[in-house]
Amino acid sequence: MRVFGAAVVTGVVAWSATIAAAALPPIRSLPWPPAVLPQTPPLAPATSGVLPLSARLLGRLETRERIVVGLDAVGKPHSIRVLQGILIKGLGDYVFAVPAPVRAVTPGPGTESVPGQRENQILWEGFSPGHRVLAAWADLRVGESAHSLPIRVKVETTVDGTRLAADESRSGKLKVILTITNATVVEARSFEAEPEPVSLAQVVDRIRAAIRRDVFAEGVNVGFFNGLTPVRQRVAAPLHVEGTLSFAQGTARIPGARDGVARFSERLDGLRRARLRIELDGQAVNATAPKVALRVTTAAVGDPVTPPGGSSWASALRRHELGNARRLLARAIALELTYARTRQYDTFLASPDQAGPASATYVYRTAAPTRATAGSGSGAGTDHTLGWVVLALCLAAAGPAALVIWAHS
Repeated sequence: MRVFGAAVVTGVVAWSATIAAAALPPIRSLPWPPAVLPQTPPLAPATSGVLPLSARLLGRLETRERIVVGLDAVGKPHSIRVLQGILIKGLGDYVFAVPAPVRAVTPGPGTESVPGQRENQILWEGFSPGHRVLAAWADLRVGESAHSLPIRVKVETTVDGTRLAADESRSGKLKVILTITNATVVEARSFEAEPEPVSLAQVVDRIRAAIRRDVFAEGVNVGFFNGLTPVRQRVAAPLHVEGTLSFAQGTARIPGARDGVARFSERLDGLRRARLRIELDGQAVNATAPKVALRVTTAAVGDPVTPPGGSSWASALRRHELGNARRLLARAIALELTYARTRQYDTFLASPDQAGPASATYVYRTAAPTRATAGSGSGAGTDHTLGWVVLALCLAAAGPAALVIWAHS
């Protein structure tokens, strides 16, 4: 009888466990941006030198970049130079490298240290008294960098129906077509499924809160009642583009362009609005090809998953206002991937502190090609191994003193 009773108890427990397991849907993570999005930007050369010393970072670093792109008469990049500024807020020694396809590296304005250069690396080392500004100009190899720029530019200039070459001037009926395309669009691996409402509401709230803090959300795991159906998700970084299209003074009469300068400003989200096309018609008087000047920055991603009432999706669920869960899931995934893609273009060169604040401004200008000049003592093949060895000895000797300074700071 006891055997029978034990069997009954065992059966009840097993049945209860089966019911509980059936009631809890399988948990899956939403598409992870580093795994489903391209790895660039930031730029990442395939090979680079190895640091003789272990990298050292101090607290949180802030990075700002200005990417200057030289364009030819038809809008093709022929030069890319990046001014990267890094703000260190911390006391102690620092040693790190920024990977980049560099041809030359020179000190930037206001820098409190001189950058070094190895193969595909910008090198920084020194001591921060608590606040230190690092700035470097990096002249990049265009062939390895242009594909990661956020926009493509195309300029078509004709006079009396004939294309106007860069080095000529003509008079006649003028037509200019400027096309600016958001080049951040990619296809990412994603999925569709029937989500469990409670975990979905929590994750969507978590994603929205993280974006408001300008960080990536953690713990984006959702329960699903059925299998996942793979889909391809188009993702793009929204951009704000402003600039001018201008002719030499007095060489073109164009209605709507004051003094030969046409100004424009547009938000290109890459999906609904992927391209800006500007057409100018007028009369040329010994006119040359126009000059383009653009300023491009990432734009706010917006919030396509604002909950009813504006509070939270958890409270909306309690009020039975979650709506279509599959649709909400798709919008949440799109928001997470769009935010991640936008963050990529805030660092054209890699930030030493990936979690720190970063911003980038892209400046495009029509300019004559110039020959790159090597940085002061930092040619493309420069090797600073001896300097790093000397630095290692100095740091080792200064170790006790640095500890005393740290302790009394």
